[in-house]
Amino acid sequence: MPTTVIRFDDHELVPWKNGLGMTREVANARRADGAMLWRISLATVDRDGPFSDFTGYKRIIMMLSGEGMTLDFGPHGKAVMDRPFVPVLFDGAWPTAATLHGGPTRDLNVVTAHDGGGSAVEILQLPAEGLELAPGKGLCLIHVLSGRVQAKTQGDNPVLETGDTLRHDSTGAIGTLSPAGGEALVYRIDIDLA
Repeated sequence: MPTTVIRFDDHELVPWKNGLGMTREVANARRADGAMLWRISLATVDRDGPFSDFTGYKRIIMMLSGEGMTLDFGPHGKAVMDRPFVPVLFDGAWPTAATLHGGPTRDLNVVTAHDGGGSAVEILQLPAEGLELAPGKGLCLIHVLSGRVQAKTQGDNPVLETGDTLRHDSTGAIGTLSPAGGEALVYRIDIDLA
């Protein structure tokens, strides 16, 4: 089946590369030699400090909840993350340190290898009548940021809760997403594996 559902409770808990925290891996892919090709993950930043070095990768990070943080990229500037659901793109090789604005902050991360294709992200507020998703160039993941979502895909109609992810491993039609009562916001992540 080209489309599968990844439930929030199915995430694997793994340590950060620098050992200073833990992340919940939503999905990932590795090369034959074990090197990471791409990864989608959820993390909680609960203290000031450095981010892991991801030289050779592009990173997109988005705050989900909390009071936010400022990312200091050294000579590459800073990014103030004080609003949820605003993606920030940066090179994984940049020296990156986080300073919290208050308490812990939860974020969603997309990491892709520079030589492994590309990635694009989009925030979608689902209309009441539903939204038909255009096919992507490769892998597409739909992560539910808030609300509940009724998905209609080939052969299946799962309901996705906040934190669940729909994974579509095909360049064909994905399906339709509709709010399952109330409003629903999703994060579309496209990874070009060409």
